Amino acid sequence: MRTGDRFPKDPPPPGVKICVLRSAAYLISLFALARPAGATEKISYAREILPILSDKCFFCHGPDKQKREEDLRLDIRAEAIKAFAWDPESPADSEALIRIFSTDRKEVMPPPKSHLTLTDREKNRIKTWVEQGAEYEAHWAFVTPPKEVPVPETTDKSWARNPIDHFILARLEKEKLPPSPQAPSERWLRRVTFDLTGLPPSQPEIDAFLTDTSPAARDTVVDRLLASPRFGERMATPWLDVARYADSFGYQADIQTDAWPYRDWVIRAFNGNLPFDQFITQQLAGDLLPGATRDQKLATAFNRIHRKTNEGGSVPEEFRQEGISDRIHTISTAFMALTMECARCHDHKYDPISAKDYYSMGAFFNSVDEFGLIQGGADRGEVLPQPALQLPTPEQETQLAGLQENIRSAEAKLASHLLAAKPAFQSWLASAKTFPSPELAGKFLFDEPAGDSLKNEADPKKTAKAGGNKLAPGKHGNGILANGDSLTKLPDFGIKHADQPLSISLWLKPGEDYKRAVVFANTSSFDTPFSGYELLLKEGRLTWTLARELPGCGASITTTSTLPTGDWTHVSVSNDGSRKAGGLKISINGQPAETTVTRDNLTRDYLIGDALHFTARGRDIGLRGGMIDDVHVHLRALSSLEVLALSTGKPLAKNGATPAQLREYFHSAIDPDARALSKNLSAARAAYRDAEKKVREIVTMRETAQPVPAYILARGDYTSPAEKVERETPDWLPPFPDDQPRNRLGYARWLTSPDHPLTARVTVNRIWQDIFGTGIVETSDNFGLQGAQPTHPELLDWLARDFINHGWDFKRAIRQMVLTATYGQDSKASPELRERDPANALLARGPARRLTAEMLRDSALAHSGILSEAVGGPPVKPYQAPGSMWKTL
Repeated sequence: MRTGDRFPKDPPPPGVKICVLRSAAYLISLFALARPAGATEKISYAREILPILSDKCFFCHGPDKQKREEDLRLDIRAEAIKAFAWDPESPADSEALIRIFSTDRKEVMPPPKSHLTLTDREKNRIKTWVEQGAEYEAHWAFVTPPKEVPVPETTDKSWARNPIDHFILARLEKEKLPPSPQAPSERWLRRVTFDLTGLPPSQPEIDAFLTDTSPAARDTVVDRLLASPRFGERMATPWLDVARYADSFGYQADIQTDAWPYRDWVIRAFNGNLPFDQFITQQLAGDLLPGATRDQKLATAFNRIHRKTNEGGSVPEEFRQEGISDRIHTISTAFMALTMECARCHDHKYDPISAKDYYSMGAFFNSVDEFGLIQGGADRGEVLPQPALQLPTPEQETQLAGLQENIRSAEAKLASHLLAAKPAFQSWLASAKTFPSPELAGKFLFDEPAGDSLKNEADPKKTAKAGGNKLAPGKHGNGILANGDSLTKLPDFGIKHADQPLSISLWLKPGEDYKRAVVFANTSSFDTPFSGYELLLKEGRLTWTLARELPGCGASITTTSTLPTGDWTHVSVSNDGSRKAGGLKISINGQPAETTVTRDNLTRDYLIGDALHFTARGRDIGLRGGMIDDVHVHLRALSSLEVLALSTGKPLAKNGATPAQLREYFHSAIDPDARALSKNLSAARAAYRDAEKKVREIVTMRETAQPVPAYILARGDYTSPAEKVERETPDWLPPFPDDQPRNRLGYARWLTSPDHPLTARVTVNRIWQDIFGTGIVETSDNFGLQGAQPTHPELLDWLARDFINHGWDFKRAIRQMVLTATYGQDSKASPELRERDPANALLARGPARRLTAEMLRDSALAHSGILSEAVGGPPVKPYQAPGSMWKTL
């Protein structure tokens, strides 16, 4: 069903019923339905009747089937006529009209319990409309603006300065109101300077304007203001309100977040006059543009600067869904002025927005690797929710490029040496009699008879703690029996960074077929997003992970085979320090395991705690009933021959080893040149990591490889997914273009299509609101049935079409408005005019409104000479008097 089909004129579908009680009171009403003598003007359903029905009737007889009474729909013509609510052939028999005019409290509609009433005028307009045929039309805002909107003729040929004035003057002439005189030059200059820059004009600017007697004096002022850096700051202020911008995450901790680069992007976009369709597209899907630049990716922070929490007990999926809902609400309000949030739990009660429409829109914006919560603990504000975009300064970018080249050079030198070191290997192999075992940082046999302290055979000073776990017969002597809740704590081995090589080996005996269980983890976070390294056992398969934050920033591999439940298996995992999934390895019973890469996007160093925990992790699922034994920790990636020796318990030897295993062992454990080159590589990686740590990040969008399934959530509850939905747009708006991808980029292009009825209208209305104080549609965030009617509908359509035809040129649209005679009028009003039009809806006088708080503050700073003209940068907290939150003046 496409635009307008919500109001079909075809024969009604079968099965529509209405329960009507007839009484003597109805007979009285029939007399009220007699046709008046003489012709009346044609009544527009969209402009007059639909707002009345939406306000007074649709709550019980509208789109929401859950609240619909008597199975009667008045929002669809076919259903209303089928139920005899309207009878154009015999209006006096229209059941809805009979109820509307009834004086019986038991029969009248709306019923008294609704606390809604129809005025006599509203009743008579509905009656006349039925008599005229009860024709339905689509709501004005859901119909595409005409390709051409004629500029009206006016009696006064001299007042108008551009087409906008013709629309205003035509309405004033119809209302028999004259426009006000033009404002004095000083007042106009002050008005336009505040409106375009948020600042007062300086004395030199006042003097220059007052002495400029050319016809283009005002044009010159406007062009100067549009070119001012202050223009972008002024225009960014209302936009950031719409975009729900904040410098913190909100909720109970209200942790600071580096969102300001997005704010600066908005300022740059307005100052650079980025076409508004691109302004929309880059914010919704800049990362999906072909060859996307860093700035275009940065723009997508718009989607993720919503509130976030790390409160204990918070459920990640609940707040992931909250984030998706926030995007739906913000995008639908900002660009379409729709109250989509009203369809989160049920179909919209007034607009034709179904719950399916709501979640189908959400399906475009849910395919991003995010956890739902932010990291908790002290100073967690430094770790932004992933995915995040790095924003190096030009100096940092140059430095990082040099350090990355150092890493590549070190890797190339090591690789070249490994290829050229065959003679050294052959010489060692011919003379080697013993094979040294790898250096140990930790060796825990758990053979104590009892107690909490566990001996470290490699370093007696660094003992382990059994925690609440018990010692029980293990693979060799005793082992740790996990209760599923307690953590066996091993000491800090100095591995703090993902670029530091590491190997951990142990004997593992699963106690059951776990859906998920922690074997070990070193992390700085608990119920909030994971950061660190961990080994999990999930449905029999091992997953070895390094992460800044899962799922958005990590490297992870998973075994393809499963471990036997109830049997001992030797497991060894290693990290070579490359921060790549290819540098992670899992060995089972001494043999390299076949693995699949589950993620490979560790773009930033992880943060870990001060201990390695076995068998459990805070607020996670532990290895209940399982056991571990003989844990070995090495501060390098072991060779396959060393892993095999740990598994068998036999000393390293030539016998039985393949040439490849021997050569790998030689370079890893013996070759001094290879070890020196490896050390140089580690130093290069550490230098890069230290420099990278200083680089700022911002939350952004990054599409997952496959769309994340989306569902209608019953009553909006994240625990109650119902019908699966696809990425679709509402069927009462233009169809989704066939030549566009079904993702955020395609959605943005659908939204900015010239045929979309809402986007351009909503945008020019917001501009009008910023310039004149009130939009042509007063409810700038609601163009739906419950929103205000446009005061000048033809002007709104002309502005929207003109905006599209001229490339969505934001500065041009503003320039047109502020150079009108309408804008230039004096704001003073006679008592008669103020009484006739108190809200200045007809614009018979110039705009008059209070300065915003930002304008008042900046005006004071400007006049005092201490206003900083620096654009952008981190937020600055205002001065706080010592010992208090504010100082009384």
